[in-house]
Amino acid sequence: MGITLTIVGGLVLMTIAAAGFDYLGRRAKAAPADAARTRELERRLDALEARLEDRDGRVAKLEGELAFLNRLLEDRSGGSGESK
Repeated sequence: MGITLTIVGGLVLMTIAAAGFDYLGRRAKAAPADAARTRELERRLDALEARLEDRDGRVAKLEGELAFLNRLLEDRSGGSGESK
């Protein structure tokens, strides 16, 4: 059973490696117009990733503030769920 998994795993890895090198080869052979478009898309992707990181940071900050407010509300109510 182990040898079968080893053989199948090797074949899968070889297929993935071949597909990856094929992709890289086609990308290297792309026409200059495609290269300019690719650079533009990569630039836009980088800008979107930066915006996403900024929003993730803001969401994390809001979650922290919300957790703090929940703790304050629980402390004021004495844990019974009623306000004083």
